[in-house]
Amino acid sequence: MTDQTKASGLGLIVLLGALAGLTPLAIDMYLPAIPTIADEMNTTVALTQLTVSFFLVGFAVGQLLYGPLTDAYGRMPVLGGSLGVFVVASLVATWSSSVEMLIAARSLQALGGAGASVVVMAVLRDLFQREKFARAMSFVMLVMNLAPLAAPILGGYLLLHGGWRAIFYLLGGFALALVVLMRWRVGETLPAEGRQPAGFRAALSLYRAIVVHDRVRVYLMVGTLFSASLFLFVTGSSYVYIRYFGVAAEHFGYLFGLNIVTMMTLTTVNARYVARVGTARMMVRGLLITALGAALALATSLLNEPPLWAVVVPIMLMMGPLGMVSANATTLALDAFEGAAGSVSALGGAMRFLAGALAGALLSLVHPESPAPMLVGMAVCSLASLGYYLWHEKHLSVKE
Repeated sequence: MTDQTKASGLGLIVLLGALAGLTPLAIDMYLPAIPTIADEMNTTVALTQLTVSFFLVGFAVGQLLYGPLTDAYGRMPVLGGSLGVFVVASLVATWSSSVEMLIAARSLQALGGAGASVVVMAVLRDLFQREKFARAMSFVMLVMNLAPLAAPILGGYLLLHGGWRAIFYLLGGFALALVVLMRWRVGETLPAEGRQPAGFRAALSLYRAIVVHDRVRVYLMVGTLFSASLFLFVTGSSYVYIRYFGVAAEHFGYLFGLNIVTMMTLTTVNARYVARVGTARMMVRGLLITALGAALALATSLLNEPPLWAVVVPIMLMMGPLGMVSANATTLALDAFEGAAGSVSALGGAMRFLAGALAGALLSLVHPESPAPMLVGMAVCSLASLGYYLWHEKHLSVKE
């Protein structure tokens, strides 16, 4: 830990967890409002869902930009600038009178918010190594998971009592507070002698080196395929729960929260056992749980009128192992490519969010009238994540 870092232990974990939670807050707090915004702007739910897909694209692009910048100039300058963009974009979103303007504001908001995600991973890697990193990241994800647990519930009640624009006022204020706290309590964690050369060509060269590295590519793809399943749920859940099953918008968050409780439980298990069992083995166990959920989801998709519980349970099993899969896959990728934590985490994040944007956009274009398209898509991505890892573990001798 560097001399500038004042926060430690629980305080550091809570602050980094809150910073990591900004993205799920920005995505999930907004979900209950999608049908309402569609009605207010006299457009379709499918078109309004594209505000989620464009957010994911903006987030992916932002991470690619910020990764090399954090490695070249340090963590705190990038965080301050990126979250400044996030705050401005949040205000622009409150002024939106059309879905096109809202899409633009959400894209800019995501472009700014991406810096928070890159900085969290990079700061953790600056301070912790291998299993200690995986354990610390698991605890950060536990704190972070409070955001998607509370976000849809809070978003539903803000929508009910303050309108959908109140959601963006709260997001902007939260981001501003995080910048102040990170500068005050954490400070810069990357010393000058550990920084990478700056410049466009240097960034491209570094990304090229990461992409062609066999082991890194395997771990990043595992996280990417898993995340595509996650973002299919994020995109389609408001329609499935609110429109198809008739769940009240203010109650949507409770069903959404069941996934987060499952995530928190399995992330706690990962934090407790990862040092003993091993990073790769814990990742595979998480993938096996998602495969079970995928099998149940495919069975549910065959029903003409599935009951609500038959949709909720498979989704819990597919989404629950997020911490086990993502934390460990990221740990293994960073361990395989030393010295560029910001760029590796940025590329991995960009891959995950681009895959999520593509999956979500395809789901929106299908105009689903049942939960089946969402469930089938989630199942296919979950099984692909496991299959991809097992295939390459065998043929490339991927090891811890």
